[in-house]
Amino acid sequence: MEEKKVNPYIVAISVLLPAFLALAASSATNVSQPHIAGFYGATQYEANTVITCYIISGGLMLPVTGYLVRTIGKKLLMFYSIWIFALGCLLCVLAPNLQALIGARIVQGIGSGCILPLSQAVLLEVFPPEQRGVAMGLFGVAAMFSPLAGPFIGGYLTDNYSWQWIFIMNIPLCMLSFILVKIFLSNDKPEKQKYNKKFDIIGYTSIVIALGCMQVVLDKGQQYNWFDTTWVCWVTGLSIFAFVFFYVWELEYKYPVIDIRVFKDRNFLCGTFISSFINIMLYSTLLLVPMFAQSLLGYSPSKSGLAMFPRAIVCLIGLLVVGEISKYVKPKILAAVGLLTMGMSVLMLTQLNTTSSIESIILPNILLCIGVPTAFVPITALSFQTLSASKNADGAALHALFKNIITAISTAMSATFIARVSQVRQTYLVEHLSPHNPIFQHKLLMLKSKFLIHYPAVLAAKKASGSLYKELLQQARLASFFDAFSLLAFLSIAVIPLLLFIKEKKQKAEKLS
Repeated sequence: MEEKKVNPYIVAISVLLPAFLALAASSATNVSQPHIAGFYGATQYEANTVITCYIISGGLMLPVTGYLVRTIGKKLLMFYSIWIFALGCLLCVLAPNLQALIGARIVQGIGSGCILPLSQAVLLEVFPPEQRGVAMGLFGVAAMFSPLAGPFIGGYLTDNYSWQWIFIMNIPLCMLSFILVKIFLSNDKPEKQKYNKKFDIIGYTSIVIALGCMQVVLDKGQQYNWFDTTWVCWVTGLSIFAFVFFYVWELEYKYPVIDIRVFKDRNFLCGTFISSFINIMLYSTLLLVPMFAQSLLGYSPSKSGLAMFPRAIVCLIGLLVVGEISKYVKPKILAAVGLLTMGMSVLMLTQLNTTSSIESIILPNILLCIGVPTAFVPITALSFQTLSASKNADGAALHALFKNIITAISTAMSATFIARVSQVRQTYLVEHLSPHNPIFQHKLLMLKSKFLIHYPAVLAAKKASGSLYKELLQQARLASFFDAFSLLAFLSIAVIPLLLFIKEKKQKAEKLS
């Protein structure tokens, strides 16, 4: 790579701007989904494809990032990625129907897929080893902050202008990104003799099938009652088989599309697993807390979004601050403190009830997003600490792919967990609605006497029973959220022992290497 004496922070801004745009685009359309469905006269499930197709197409580019870097270099690949992403945004604005919008989102997703691992690889390259904590703090601004800020930005643009502005605003920012990358990113034309240009079609096809089938199952599983439906079982089986085939093929094939052997590095394996868990905590609570606020506290979507926005600001500040703190505190200690903080914050969420105030939602979320960057920055730096520089592109792609898969599964499972566990809780609570229960009879008679003021006796009895049953459903749902938050809190503590398997290299050794 040609040496250019450019301030690494300027290079960081150049690569993080397109990364921010790519990740924000994955969540900004979530809040505008009803508007998109109404604009094209589509159903909610049809409009949901606008979101999932972007995730799928982006995920499919992750395995080939390492190959493309070896073939054309980081700078040229970043050029192409930004242009394709901008083209996808333009096509989204011009889409005459929902099918065209879905096609445009696929184009946009293809452009976005390589940007995040490319940004991570560039940051690991331009910052010296002793400043990797700072580099990963800056990377976390794109990786963690942008998905949190996306719904707020998308909601504001949709409410005040139109949903098309979510895509319009990206076009000039993409042009700015292109200029910054062209000026400040060093050329890195790969040596022609160094790598074989043969592309692993079989391996790539298998991961395309695996990810595609997985996303279909996660997207439609709850709608079709999961494994009670035959086709869901077949598609799940095909996805699992394709994943296993991909893993075995990449180990045995001479020219793999992605070097799966980087998982032999213990730091990378354990760090990737812990990073994936941090994503589970971040995205599961991003789904569950607004769901709790809207279904049990009666918040509007805008109010629940406002309650979640402070965590995005705290996360942004934390990522920048922890990057500096990591220079003075051992990474393992920082990571352990971060995971404990996350566990405490989710444990605070178990105290929520149907009379909770907005402050009782905001405070645990702020604490959570203090813990997330405190754990994320050192863990990401440790994951790549023992990898050679030539493996950074493959490692970043695999790191992002693994987190993408785990996050997709956990998000779908979180929604299913609430639906199914609330039914289980309901079966346990309904036994208390018995004529042999004196407390139930007392409550029933009290409600019936109140309804008798306005209704006849038969109707008053029915309304009293219905009111108590409605309260039972509410309590069952509340209990399911308690179980979900308790499980996440337990997992955040259970993952801490994995830190013992990660090695820390001394800075002197890094400089000599």
